[in-house]
Amino acid sequence: MLGFFLVVFAALLLAGGLYWRWRRKIAEEVAEGAEIEWAHFQKTEPEFLEGISEEKFREIYARVHTPRFPAYVLATFATFFLSLPVTFAILTGLLWAGQATGVVPQPVEMVQYVNLGDARVAESWQCGPECQLYIAEAFSGFYYFFGVIVAWLVIVWFFMRRYHKRRPGYLRDEIIRSREG
Repeated sequence: MLGFFLVVFAALLLAGGLYWRWRRKIAEEVAEGAEIEWAHFQKTEPEFLEGISEEKFREIYARVHTPRFPAYVLATFATFFLSLPVTFAILTGLLWAGQATGVVPQPVEMVQYVNLGDARVAESWQCGPECQLYIAEAFSGFYYFFGVIVAWLVIVWFFMRRYHKRRPGYLRDEIIRSREG
C-alpha cells in the first residue's frame, strides 16, 4: 500500500509541476490580453472604466479569463488519493461496529444461515468450510468498494459545487460588480 501511495504522490507532484508551468504560461497570455483590452476600453469607452485602476482591471480580467477547470481537476484527484487512508479507516471502523452490534453478519453466519432457494449457501458452494469462510469474508470488500465510491462522489460533489459557485461572470459584469462592492 505504501508503494501505491508513493507512486500516486509522485504522479501528483509531476502533475502539479506541469500545472504550475502551464499556469505561468497562461498568466502571461492573460496579462497580454488584459493590456490589449485595457487599451481598447480606454479608447472606446473610457467612462465605463471610470474609478477602476489598471491594476484592478488586470485582476478582474485574470479572474474572468484564467481557466479554472485544470486546478479543480488536480485538486479533486489529489483529494481522492489523500482521502483513501481516512476513508479506509472510517470504513473499517464502521464494519467493525456493524459486526460488533450484529448489523453486519459474521462470515460463519453467512455460510450457515443464508438460503438460496432449496439449498443453503454451505451446500451450494463447491468448496470446503474453510474456503466458504474466505469467500464470505471477501464480501466485506463489497462494503469497501461502495464506501470508496461514495467518498469519491462526495469529493466530486464538493469540488463541482465550489467550481460553479465561484464562477465569474462576463468581463463587463465583473467590472460593474467590482464597482458596487
